[in-house]
Amino acid sequence: MRLIESVLLPGLVAWHQSLPACVDERRSIELARRLIGPTGAGARELLCEHYAGHGSLHRLFTGLVEPAARRMGDLWAVDDCTEAEVTIGLCRLLSELRQLDGCCARVAGHAGRSALVVPQPGESHMLGAALDAESLWQAGWLPQSEYPDSDEALQTLVAARHYDVLCVSLSPSFRRSHRLERLARTIAGARSVSKNPDLVVVVSGRAFHEERAAARRVGADGSSRWASRFELLH
Repeated sequence: MRLIESVLLPGLVAWHQSLPACVDERRSIELARRLIGPTGAGARELLCEHYAGHGSLHRLFTGLVEPAARRMGDLWAVDDCTEAEVTIGLCRLLSELRQLDGCCARVAGHAGRSALVVPQPGESHMLGAALDAESLWQAGWLPQSEYPDSDEALQTLVAARHYDVLCVSLSPSFRRSHRLERLARTIAGARSVSKNPDLVVVVSGRAFHEERAAARRVGADGSSRWASRFELLH
């Protein structure tokens, strides 16, 4: 908690202190539909237009990218698309975002503070982890992105090196409520072998965007309702 309060939060606030999460619902729905279309045509134009208009990756993430990911989940919920189309859409979205890498200035670093950023083992949607890693890097942290395929593989990572923070993400599109119990075991297992006895665990994903109490149920120290916007649990 002291680490989050004294280092993580101030750095992130400094990075986006004047950047409210203003969601563009019309564009996010349009982007979602383009991403799940046969070719994904037009998605890049929407992303570039939004970025050019706001000049901030944070506003792009919170105002368009994350809402579009949730809209794809909504389209699946009403049978307007398949789960495979949502997964392909998220992959397309991540691919397009890679084209914007390096266009946002980084704030001063935090004396080598490190974060391990992973999707929950078994989670096929990687967008949340990618947004968390990019946001932390922009905020001056040293994020390490990994994609462990099991809880044991994640435990090997946290046992091998000292990390200040572990960020674990679920799908940004689907609620994944049925995975929360297992995520609690994932987090408990990581803590039990961590080289850092004071490891801080932060979770992200649609489940935590919509229900803050879900983070408490899985044993996390904080949650992220938006990329880079972490909230403490008290």
